[in-house]
Amino acid sequence: IDLAGLSFLLEEVIIAAAVRFDREGAWWGNLINIEDVNSTGGNAGSSGITGTRRTAPEFLLHVENRLKQSSNLTSYYLPSNAATVSALRQLASGVAKASKSKSTTNPAVSPSLVWAATSNYNTRRIFPSIIETQLLAPHLSTSGILHPHHLYPMLDDENGSGTGGLAELRTQSGQKTFDNSKRLYTLCWRLTASSPSSPDPNNSTQSHKTALDHLRIAFGEYGRLRGTEIIKRGSVSGSKAINKEMEKKIIPDLLAFKFHLQSLHTLAFRSDEAFGAMLRSILEDVLNGASSKEFDGDGGRRIAELLAKHVDARFKDAKAQITASQLPAATGASGSAAAAAAVIDSNEAFQNEVMSLFRHVHSKDVFEAFFKRDLAKRLLTGRSVSSDVERSFLSKLKAECGTGYTSKMEGMFKDMELSRDIMSSYSAYSSGATNASIDSIKPMDVDVQVLTTGYWPVYPKYPNIILTPEILAQKSKFENYYNNKYQGRRITWQYSLGNCVVKAMFPRQSTHKELIVNLCQSLVLLCFRYDDGQDGMGLTIDEVMKKTGIDDRDETERVLQSLSLGRDGTRVLTKVDFDSPINSLSPGKSESPSARAMEKQKNSKECWPP
Repeated sequence: IDLAGLSFLLEEVIIAAAVRFDREGAWWGNLINIEDVNSTGGNAGSSGITGTRRTAPEFLLHVENRLKQSSNLTSYYLPSNAATVSALRQLASGVAKASKSKSTTNPAVSPSLVWAATSNYNTRRIFPSIIETQLLAPHLSTSGILHPHHLYPMLDDENGSGTGGLAELRTQSGQKTFDNSKRLYTLCWRLTASSPSSPDPNNSTQSHKTALDHLRIAFGEYGRLRGTEIIKRGSVSGSKAINKEMEKKIIPDLLAFKFHLQSLHTLAFRSDEAFGAMLRSILEDVLNGASSKEFDGDGGRRIAELLAKHVDARFKDAKAQITASQLPAATGASGSAAAAAAVIDSNEAFQNEVMSLFRHVHSKDVFEAFFKRDLAKRLLTGRSVSSDVERSFLSKLKAECGTGYTSKMEGMFKDMELSRDIMSSYSAYSSGATNASIDSIKPMDVDVQVLTTGYWPVYPKYPNIILTPEILAQKSKFENYYNNKYQGRRITWQYSLGNCVVKAMFPRQSTHKELIVNLCQSLVLLCFRYDDGQDGMGLTIDEVMKKTGIDDRDETERVLQSLSLGRDGTRVLTKVDFDSPINSLSPGKSESPSARAMEKQKNSKECWPP
C-alpha cells in the first residue's frame, strides 16, 4: 500500500471538508451575528441552505444534524482499517515536522486543523472534529451564540423564541425542558472534550478557555442580570404604596428565580459542578448587592429584611396553615390525614425554600433582628397560627447558624409556656380573692405575659402614663399575687405591648362595636368619654398628652392618626380640619378649633379588659 499516496488523499479529503464547513459556518455567521438579520438572498453555495431568517436555536440544531450525518460521511470516504490508520499517523507526523520548520507543502493545510483531525488516529473523529472546529467553534463567542441577544432567550425558556426577561421566569420551570440550552451545553461539552490532548503546535505554551468556560461565564452574567432586575423592581420610582406592594413580590420572585437556575443546572447543564459553583456565586452576588451598583456594599441587609417579612407574612397567614382539625368533616378520617400531611409538606417546603436563600445572605444579623421582632409580635398578639411551624423553623435556623443565634428566640417560647402556667395559677387565685376593694371593680378577663428581660426586643417605655382605675386595680391584684409567689423578683410593666378590647356604642348604631386597640389607643379614647374640651369642640394634642401621660408627642400623633386617618369604617375619632395633617399642629395653636380632634362616639359605654 502506498502510504504516502493515501496520506495525501486523506489530506485532500480533510481540506475539502474543512473548506465546505468553513463556508457554511461563514454563511451562518452572517445570520446570527449579534442580531438576527434577514439574509440578502445570496448564493448559499454547496451547503444547500436557503437564504432565509435564522435563529441561534436553528443553528445549534443544524450543527447537531451535521454531526449525526458525519457518521455516514466517515463510512463512505474514510473506511476504518489498518492502512488508513497508518496513513493518518504519517500525515500527523508530517504536519508536526512542517509546523516546526514553519513550512508546508500545501498552503491550504492548517496544522491545527489537521492535528485536531488526526491526533487520535481514528477515522470516526475526523469529520466531527472538522465540523466542531470549522462550523461550531467560530460562533461560540460573545459576538455569536453567547451574545445576550441569542443566549438569554434560550436560558429563559425552552425554545429560545420567547420574549425573555422576568415574564418568562414566572413560568413554572418544572414545565420546561430547556431543549436548546441542553443542546448548547452538549455541543460545548463535545468541543471541550474533543480538544486535542496536545495544544496547537504553534501555541504550545499558550493557555486558553474552553467552550464550557465561555458558556459558564455567560451563564453567570445572565444570572446576575436577571437577579438584579428582580431586586431593582422594588425600588422603582413611584408612590410608597406601589413600591411596598412591589417589594412583597421580590422574595417570591427570587425563589422562583433560584428554582429556575437550579432547573437549568440540573436539566440543561447535567449537574456540572463548575456550573453549580457559578450558580452559588450568582446567588451570593444577587442577594448581597454585589451585582448591582445601586445596592453595592449593602451586604444583603435589604434582602435579609424582606426575607424576614416574607416569613412573618406566611406564619401569620391562617389560610396557608390549615390544620387537620379545620378540614371539612366530609373528607373523612383518611382524607383529613392526607390533607394534614399535605399541609405539613407544604410548610416544610416553604421553610426549605427560605433557608436556601437565607444561607446565601451575609447579613444574617439583620434577618435575626427583624425576625425576632416579628416573632415577638406574633407570640404576644396570638397571631402565630402554628407554634409547631415556628419551632420547626427555629430548629433550621439553629442548625444553620448555631445555638447562640436562636437562644433568645427559644427563650421567648419558654416565657410563653411559663406565662400560661402562671395565668392558670392566677385564675385560681383570682377566683378565691375576697378583697372588698377588688370586688367593687367590674370583673374583666385579664391575660398577662411574664417576659424575661434580655430575650425580647427593647420596647418604648411610658413612665408617666396615667392608667384608668379599672386597669390599676387589675395591675395591683396581679402584682400582689406575683410578689407573694415569686419573692425576690421585680416586674416592670411594658405598657406599649398592652392590648384591649373596647365595647363602644355609637349614636347611629343599635348594637355595640368591639374595637381591638392597644393600650395607648384605649387611653386616648377614654379621654373623650366625658370631656369634649372647654369649648365643646374636642381636645387638642396637648390636652390628650396631659390626660394620658404619654410624654412622646410623636407617639401621640401616631395614635391619633391611627384613630382618625385610617380606612373608611375604622375612623373612631374625627379631625375637625381634616385637610391639615396632625403632625403640623403646634402647642401655641391649641385654642384654634381647626386644630382639634373631635370625638365621633359620644355617650359611648366602654368596659376595659386589658
